[in-house]
Amino acid sequence: MTKNEYPHFDARKYGLDTKISTVKVGSHCRHNINYHIVWIPKYRRKVLTGRVVDVLKEIIMGQCEDLYLEVLAMEVMPDHIHLFVSATPTHMPSQIVKQIKGNSSIQLRRCFKELTNISREHLWAEGYYCGSAGHVSQDAVARYILEQQGKPIFEYNVFNGQGKIGDFTR
Repeated sequence: MTKNEYPHFDARKYGLDTKISTVKVGSHCRHNINYHIVWIPKYRRKVLTGRVVDVLKEIIMGQCEDLYLEVLAMEVMPDHIHLFVSATPTHMPSQIVKQIKGNSSIQLRRCFKELTNISREHLWAEGYYCGSAGHVSQDAVARYILEQQGKPIFEYNVFNGQGKIGDFTR
């Protein structure tokens, strides 16, 4: 892939400045867990074009709904997919990827017979990229942990400047 082959991702287009900073409430916890997942077709072939893109997006949205994931952003490029989802603490990234890649491969190959020419058994390459993303940086978390011995609580703006790490009263 050559540099600048694809337009740069614009977070403002998806309203990510507010979505990724949202702390969600579970039955026994509060969490803000977001995963950026990227995977490619086998041999990085540029087969994700035309009607395939629309069908693939619908399949991924359906799988995310089944898994109770919130899709924060999704971009299908001709030779790779970016998926940014908000998950709960019970979700394992490997299981998310396994279900989405497995189901989408089966459904796409049923709809588009030309995709079986890539490989008889697999549409997607084996690997994937997964990065976690939240509103607080690694440095901020480390600083907060180091400040626990009677030092002031480190403030950050997940609650729009109204909260502190460790303040679970809101």
